[in-house]
Amino acid sequence: MNKKLYLVLSLVLVATLALTACAPKEEAATEEAAPAEETTSEEAAPADTFKVAMLTDLGGLAASEEVKGFSDLGWEAVQRAQTELGAEVTLLEAKELADLEPNLTKMASEGYDVVVGVGYLFTDAMTAVAPQFPDTKFIIVDSVVDQPNVASLTFAEEQGSFLVGAIAAGTSTTGTIGFVGGMESALIEKFEAGYIAGARAINPDIKVLSGYTGSFTDVAAGKELTLTQYGQGADVVYAAAGSCGLGTIEAAQEEGLYAIGVDTNQDGIAPGSVLTSMLKHVEIAVFDAIKSAYEGNFKAGVSVYDLAAGGVGYSPMEYTKDKLPAGLLEKVDGFAQRIINGEIVVPTTVEEANAFVLPE
Repeated sequence: MNKKLYLVLSLVLVATLALTACAPKEEAATEEAAPAEETTSEEAAPADTFKVAMLTDLGGLAASEEVKGFSDLGWEAVQRAQTELGAEVTLLEAKELADLEPNLTKMASEGYDVVVGVGYLFTDAMTAVAPQFPDTKFIIVDSVVDQPNVASLTFAEEQGSFLVGAIAAGTSTTGTIGFVGGMESALIEKFEAGYIAGARAINPDIKVLSGYTGSFTDVAAGKELTLTQYGQGADVVYAAAGSCGLGTIEAAQEEGLYAIGVDTNQDGIAPGSVLTSMLKHVEIAVFDAIKSAYEGNFKAGVSVYDLAAGGVGYSPMEYTKDKLPAGLLEKVDGFAQRIINGEIVVPTTVEEANAFVLPE
């Protein structure tokens, strides 16, 4: 009996010690769990992280800093939002037109606060996707999407093109200049119309050769079309055709003639061969829209960036200014002021441009 009783008491004592030993450990674990849970929450993206996604259409980003184009300006704005606003940013480039709608859907469904579509090719896709994500702020460049959560950023390309058209006509020695467009659209027609009207403001008898490559990415096609226009007597060619414009610049170098760049300052790509560049400040417009969303006063609807707003203009011409006829730039800057004052209304169609007469 004594042995059995001793065994029972021993087992009870062991069990009691085990329970006593375990209790503090369990309490400690509970105390540590709460901070650990908070740490995990902090390490994950906070609910108020401001997230911005930018999507390109078929143009994509440029391969190098020297040949930056239209989409690169939008990306500059997004990177500025990262630096100045602390935004979390991402970039998604399309390979084909069929990618545009799924790419928009992907970014919106992943919780990005702002989704930017750079290019008018996003029009149909954003029209379809924006209503599905009413809490997402969408920005489209170069087109209008009539939805309550879409900011449509448009530019007076015809006004900037008017100025470079005047420079082209004032510099030409043959009385013939050229225009190379990308894919035919009302948007690219604005570039062409402004260019023609600006040229006519300087020389009413100017001859303007126009052609389209049907692409924004075919550099070889841009070069071939430009060489054709040079062969027909043009000595200055303006390209509003995305990467095709790089072909225009190559042709200008080879022929010892002039090209005119577009969107960004492309004068330095081929110093002396690029007469000037029509500047389109997409980087300003996109950052303005992103910042408004960040500050809680996002403005849907259409915003127009024209000469008066500093949305368009022409490059400083650091390599070619000294080659211009005396007084030409003063005349061009006078046109700019008259456009801002409303005295000159720049046409947006080729038909109107061909009938343009400079008001007295």
